[in-house]
Amino acid sequence: MKKPFVDSTFFLLSVLSLFFTDSLFSETQNDIGEKLIHTTKFSYWIDPNSSIPVESVFQTGEFKEIEDNFVNFGFLKGTLWLRLNPKDFPDPSKYPLLLINAHNIDSVELFHKNDGNRYIVSKSGHIQPVFQREIPHRNFVFRIGHEKETILIAIKSEISLQFSLIFTNQRNLQREDYITQWVYGLFFGSLGIIILYNLAIAFFVRDRNYFYYIGYVLFFGLGQLSLLGFWSYFFVPDSYFWKRIGIPFFFSICLFFFVLFTSNFLKLKVRTPKMARCFQVLGLFSLLNATISLLGGIKEASIGVTWLSLLICISLLGVLIWGIYKGLRSFYYFAIAFALLLLTCIVYGLLKFGILSSNPFLEEMLFPIASLADITLFAFALADRIQLLRQEKDLALAQVTSLRKERKISRDILMQSLPKTIPDVKNLQMQIYIQPMKDVGGDFYEYFSPNPYELGIVLCDVSGHGIPASLISAMGKVAFTTQKDNISSPKQVLEGMNRVLYGNCNPQYVTASYVYLNTSTKVWRFGRAGHPSAYLQRASGEILKVHPKGKIIGVFPEIQIEETTHRVEPKDRILILSDGVLECFNPEGKMYGEVGLLEFLRVNREIPNHLFKIKLIQDLESFSKTEIKDWDDDLTFIFLELV
Repeated sequence: MKKPFVDSTFFLLSVLSLFFTDSLFSETQNDIGEKLIHTTKFSYWIDPNSSIPVESVFQTGEFKEIEDNFVNFGFLKGTLWLRLNPKDFPDPSKYPLLLINAHNIDSVELFHKNDGNRYIVSKSGHIQPVFQREIPHRNFVFRIGHEKETILIAIKSEISLQFSLIFTNQRNLQREDYITQWVYGLFFGSLGIIILYNLAIAFFVRDRNYFYYIGYVLFFGLGQLSLLGFWSYFFVPDSYFWKRIGIPFFFSICLFFFVLFTSNFLKLKVRTPKMARCFQVLGLFSLLNATISLLGGIKEASIGVTWLSLLICISLLGVLIWGIYKGLRSFYYFAIAFALLLLTCIVYGLLKFGILSSNPFLEEMLFPIASLADITLFAFALADRIQLLRQEKDLALAQVTSLRKERKISRDILMQSLPKTIPDVKNLQMQIYIQPMKDVGGDFYEYFSPNPYELGIVLCDVSGHGIPASLISAMGKVAFTTQKDNISSPKQVLEGMNRVLYGNCNPQYVTASYVYLNTSTKVWRFGRAGHPSAYLQRASGEILKVHPKGKIIGVFPEIQIEETTHRVEPKDRILILSDGVLECFNPEGKMYGEVGLLEFLRVNREIPNHLFKIKLIQDLESFSKTEIKDWDDDLTFIFLELV
C-alpha cells in the first residue's frame, strides 16, 4: 500500500498549495498597498469575417458592455475586438501593465494612438515568438499607462476563448510568476514522480494497466502544460505550430490512453464485449482527432476533444452502474474516481461552450485539482488490483502445489500397479519401456501367461492425462483381467474390454493393441482398437506393417475388432507402441513418424535385443533435442524377439 500513500501525499500538498494560489486571481492587497485589479470597464464587438480594418472598427462595430470580470466566448468565429478607455485605467504610475489572463490565443494585437492619427500596434499571441514579445510571459502582457486615446485589442483564436483583463505592475507580475511557478512546479513535479514510480512498478509486475495509466497521466500532464501556457513558454517558445496544437493533440492522446486503461482495467472485453468494441471506436476517434490537430485542424480537434470527453464519460457511466450492480469489486475505486472525472469533464465542457460562466479559478484550477484526486484514486484502484492478483496467485500456487502432490501420488499408484516383472516365456526375449509425462500419464500395459509358451499382452493409451486418465487406466487393467479365458483371441479380448468399459470413460476413451504369441506353435495374432500399427521385422530384414481394423474402446456399446495371424520364426521381431513414439517432434516442427521409425528398424536390425530400448530412446532424444523425461506425452513400447 506504499504507492497510494505517495500519490495521496502529493495530492494533499498540491491542493493546499492551489488554495493558497487562489489569492492570485482576486483583487488582493500586497505588502506595500498595491493591487491586482480585474476590470470590467471595457466593451466588445465580434467581426465574424475578420474583414474590418482597425481604422473602421469604431464606425462599424456595435460594442457591448462587459458584465463579468472573466469572460467566456467559447469557440469564437472571426475577430474579437475589445475597446478600453484610458480614463477608466487605474493610476498609470502604479499599474503600467495590462495582463490578458489567457494562455491559448493565436493572435492578440493592441492598437492605440498617442497624440496622432496613426495607430501604434503591439503584438502577442502564439503567432509571436515568446521572447520577441514586448514582455515575455506565459500570458499576454502589454505596457500602457500613457495612452490618452481609446485602446483597441484584436483577438483571434481557434481554441475556446476565456480570459480576464488585469491591471498590474512589474513587481506584482514577478511575484505572481514566482508563486504560480512554485505551485505548478509542485503539481507537475508530483505528476512526474507518480509517472516514474508507476513506471518502475509497471516493469516489475508486467501489468499493461500500469503502462496505460502512465500514458494517461503523462499526456494529461502535457495537456495541462499547454493549457496553462507553460508548454509554449518553456518548451516551444518559437514554434507557432506546436504552441497551437498542444491542447488538442495532448488531450486527444490522453483520452486514447484513458480508454485503453479503463477498458483493460475493467476487463470489458470479457465482461461486456459490446462496450469493449464501443471503447475501441472511441479510442480510434481519439487518435483520429490527434491526427486532425497535427494536420492543422486546431478548432475541429479542440471541439473533438470536448465531445470525446463527454462521450467517454457518458459511456463509462453506464458501464460503472452495470458493474456496481453486479457487485464487481474492481469497479468501486474506479467509480469514485470516475464520478469526479465525470463531473469535471461535464463542467469543463459547459465552460468551453460558454453555457456556464467561467472565472480564473475554475479555468486554471478545475482540472489540476480533479486530476490529482483522480490519479490518487486510480492509484488506489491499481494497488487494490495488484493485491487481489497477489492473493489469487498465492491461492493458485497453493492449488497447483496440492494438485501436483495428488498427481504424484496418482502417478506412483499407476507405476506401482504395472507388472513388476517381465513374463518368462520360452524362446522369447522382451524389452518393455514406459515413460509417463511429467506428472500423470494415460499409458499402461498388462499381460497374462498361462504356461511357459503362451503370452497375451495388452498395451493401452487413455485419452488425456492426469488423474482421470490414471483412474481409467486402473479400470482398463481390471477389464483385461476379465478376459483371461479368451487369451488366444485379440478380437474377443478387446471387444470384451469394451463391454466392461463402455459408459465408464466419458468423455474420454481408450485405444489398445493386443498381442497373442505362442512360441511353441510359432503363431502370432494381433488386434488393435484405434491404436497405432504393429511392426513385424523378419530375420531377413523385411518389415511388415500390421494394421487390422478396430474402433476405440469405451465409446460404442459394441465394436468389431479384426485380428490378423502370422507365423513367426526365430530372429523375427515384433514392435508395438503408443502414439508418443510416432508423434515426436523436433524444434522445426517435423514429426519423427513412421518414416523415422522404419528407418531406425532398418539401420538397427542387427543390434542385440537388450540394446534395442536404449538405442530407440537415444534416437528419439537426438531427433527431438529434448530429454525423454521432459516430453509432453507418454512414451511406451514393447519389443519382442523370438530365439
